[in-house]
Amino acid sequence: MHLFETETGDQWVCITCIKEQEEMIQEKQWEWILERPDQVLRCSLCGHPDYDFED
Repeated sequence: MHLFETETGDQWVCITCIKEQEEMIQEKQWEWILERPDQVLRCSLCGHPDYDFED
């Protein structure tokens, strides 16, 4: 999960949404802060974690 500084505050974004929303992220000039591999975190755009692991 990647943390971005945005105009509305910090937002976690999953790797899928980063690829799908790359143009919007660049257009709005979101600043990348850090990456954290944590399944508890949810994407602020789609609401899902980075990966879904099967039990």
